[in-house]
Amino acid sequence: MAITPDTTREYLQQLASRLDAAAHGGKGALLEEARTLYGWSAGKLYAELERQAGWTSGRKTRADKGRSRQSMEALETIAAMQRGSVRANGKQTMFTPVASSIAMINGLDVSVSARQINRLMRATRINTRQQSEQRAPVALRSLHPNHVHQVDPSLCLVYYLRGEQRIIRDDEFYKNKLEKLAKVQFKCWRYVLWDHASSTLIPWYVEAAGESPANLYRFLMYAWGAQPGRRFHGVPKILMWDKGSANTAHAVQNLLKALEVTSITHAPGNARAKGGVEGGNNIVETQFESRLRFDPVHTVEELNAAASAWAEAYNANAIPHQDTRLRRDGMPATARYDLWMRIREDELRLLPPESVCQAFLEGRVSQRKVARDLTISFAHPRAGGTRTYDMAGLAGVCAGDKLDISPLLFGDCAISVRVPRYDGEDITYRLEPVEVDLDGYGRPMSAPVIGETYASRPETDADRSAKQLDGLLYPGMTADEMDKARRSNAALMGGKMNTVRHLADVEIPAALPRRGTDISISAPMFETAPMTHFEAAKALRGRGVERSDLHPWLVANYPDGVQEAELEHIAASLKGERTAPRLASVG
Repeated sequence: MAITPDTTREYLQQLASRLDAAAHGGKGALLEEARTLYGWSAGKLYAELERQAGWTSGRKTRADKGRSRQSMEALETIAAMQRGSVRANGKQTMFTPVASSIAMINGLDVSVSARQINRLMRATRINTRQQSEQRAPVALRSLHPNHVHQVDPSLCLVYYLRGEQRIIRDDEFYKNKLEKLAKVQFKCWRYVLWDHASSTLIPWYVEAAGESPANLYRFLMYAWGAQPGRRFHGVPKILMWDKGSANTAHAVQNLLKALEVTSITHAPGNARAKGGVEGGNNIVETQFESRLRFDPVHTVEELNAAASAWAEAYNANAIPHQDTRLRRDGMPATARYDLWMRIREDELRLLPPESVCQAFLEGRVSQRKVARDLTISFAHPRAGGTRTYDMAGLAGVCAGDKLDISPLLFGDCAISVRVPRYDGEDITYRLEPVEVDLDGYGRPMSAPVIGETYASRPETDADRSAKQLDGLLYPGMTADEMDKARRSNAALMGGKMNTVRHLADVEIPAALPRRGTDISISAPMFETAPMTHFEAAKALRGRGVERSDLHPWLVANYPDGVQEAELEHIAASLKGERTAPRLASVG
């Protein structure tokens, strides 16, 4: 007969009757029989007998019941740190493993597991209410490390103003006061990369007004490039992200195409398609950013250095007194870096030099007609209006030609111009506008309003334990001083808790570097227009050439103009210096 809840309850009720009727020495055999039948521990069997049959053994309660070897000082400190990490919207950003690790680093005695700490905090009524977990997305499979990467930017809780770390508070920036958040011109954005196979996390921060293709490009170069002291690097075969404007920008898509990276975007509102990096953002926020309230950093550069140290320790399972190994069904708990190190040589595609990648960071191609004065007009995306580019002196360019123009993200509103040739080998020129109108770049002069008073959140029913925890967070302060400290984002616990600094001293296990496979792409060659004879003569005189007939000599010897690269050779020849022979094409 199959075991069902009804048959279990009936069996336990019968067992309770048999236990009451059995002699003192015969109860052990009956209990062992039930434990064998259900595979329960003794504690589980006693609990089910009491719950389903109302039977108890009648034993006296232990004299030490309710006592623990864990000190209340450490327990209250851990609870206070978690309480201090709760945002105004109720979200908790620090949990017991992180808080207990920090407590031990700062000299407190933590002698029980995180699970037991949670039990003790519940028993003493000093625990923080947990957030409900979202449902897990459908599991997807990748073939190897660096096969699939997921990338997602998020607005960071931290921002910097005049060299001071500030935390975005929900009681200031709630849904009806979003215009105040908009006044913070340069907010701090967090970019996170998540490797699908190994769950390796790479965080990076940038101070910017919002998402942009340029910042996304900088993050990809940082995440995929080989960084000193970092094990993770390499270009994926597939990149999964949302349909953000920066992600789908033609400049970024052209770069991915050159690197042979397949870009997969999910539909709006379906964030679960990239649930791994969504969870990665939450890990960075709760495991790393929660530490910053206690141990502030003062610039984005310091923030990135601290985040890099934390990520290396987290991926390698090397954070003191904290287990950060990855747990999945069917495999033992493993450090993320141990999984990533399984990558093979043909799977590790090395990022080309940034100068090569930058050349492919072009925008949408459009056609423009060359005017009679050999100029073209083009509205560069960064210019805020139409700019003029001089085409005079460029080989193959004539008035009336229709040329392909692509904007470049780097340089002063630079563009790439492709000029077709008779032999099918196009010439590529890189041009910048003739004039730069700085007024067209007018930046908003707004700044975040500091020191304005808003109504504080309504107080909840806090008991004496909650007030005691606030006393640990803000030692020696009155209620008014605590409120002022909260608004000024003062370091919690007097800034004495070492939550970030010790990560820089973590020793990451040594590992042999992984061999990779070079990606075969090359940057296009940009040709420049030759200098006029007057410009060349002026430049040569600046190099010490005193020849009186310099201009006529240049006209006679260089009728088509002088390339800038030829100046050193010409100057040395005219001054009688010995130089390497020039190479000339023949045939």
